[in-house]
Amino acid sequence: MNDFSYQKSLPLRLRPSFGRHDFIVGVSNNEAISWVDNFLTWKEDGLIIIGPGSSGKSHLANVCKHKYNCDILEANDINNEDINILNLNDLIIENIEKIKNFNFFLHIINILKEKRHKLILTSKYTIQDMEVKLEDLSSRLLAFPQAKILLPTDDVLRGIIIKLSKDKALPLNNGVINFIINHTERSYLAIHKLINELDQLALDKKKKITIPFVKLVCEKKSYYN
Repeated sequence: MNDFSYQKSLPLRLRPSFGRHDFIVGVSNNEAISWVDNFLTWKEDGLIIIGPGSSGKSHLANVCKHKYNCDILEANDINNEDINILNLNDLIIENIEKIKNFNFFLHIINILKEKRHKLILTSKYTIQDMEVKLEDLSSRLLAFPQAKILLPTDDVLRGIIIKLSKDKALPLNNGVINFIINHTERSYLAIHKLINELDQLALDKKKKITIPFVKLVCEKKSYYN
């Protein structure tokens, strides 16, 4: 039987932790977290947080929601005009690279400015790399400061692995963590996928996570760098 043939378990899941103290801080994301920590003293109207998938943008959005009482919207809320513009507070809009309703997006930005509310935007791409087909909107977005989340350094990778394993109640010893850091793809998304895969397989096969076990998963799923 193939070592990875299994029937999927349906275990009780712990809720991921999204508090400020749960955010893993390092050189690669220090700029973004510094902006969030100093939110109340901003002189700027808004900020764009730019980073690859699974890099912590939504985590920072949740920090602002709970710490500063910000509202959170998704790109589709803007595309569908599915919001009450009269009740806007300080606002976070996630994944703005998916916004196509540029006129309504600009309208929201203008209302927030009139009300002196702050705006945080998250995106996988810089404004320069997005096709914003409305000149007024493009110029407004380009005027916002941009905080970039870079590819993870070792300290951030280690922290993310430990956090994810705790969120899933998945025991990983230092040897396994070091192996993952040194031998797998160095991206936020790859680490999230790998830990999810290890968690599911450990549950289904009722096996302890060891270096040989991680090697098998990496070879099967092409997680090696």
